[in-house]
Amino acid sequence: MPEMKKGTNYTAAHLGKWEDLKDYKMEEPVKARGKAFLNDLLDLNSMEVSINSFPPHTSVPFHHKHGENEELYIFVKGKGQFQVDEDVFDIEEGSVVRVAPTGVRIFRNNSDENLYFICVQAKENSLQHNNISDGIVVEKPVEW
Repeated sequence: MPEMKKGTNYTAAHLGKWEDLKDYKMEEPVKARGKAFLNDLLDLNSMEVSINSFPPHTSVPFHHKHGENEELYIFVKGKGQFQVDEDVFDIEEGSVVRVAPTGVRIFRNNSDENLYFICVQAKENSLQHNNISDGIVVEKPVEW
């Protein structure tokens, strides 16, 4: 179990190093290692987030799409290939991919190193403020 800290308006966790993600596993809908879902851990209620380590020379074992949620993949280390519908393209550290709910997606790690990424899922068109206009400055001195 990760280190946890909770307050009235936050939940924080320390999952460890990227390399340690191999110790996390899921059972449903498929068995997989190297995937940590943050929803239950952090009490998220408006998005699905997972932190992932994908081993060398492996592929997601199925194509999939979503009913309502778009996905954002943020690749932080490694290389691979991503397919949306019939388009296949390379991904690597620094790549970001947004997929609409109806986009049929799959990806693979066709390299000799782990592929590390963050996946964020949220209901398409649900943001009412999609930039800094949602932020509210609090008049309080900064004192570290």
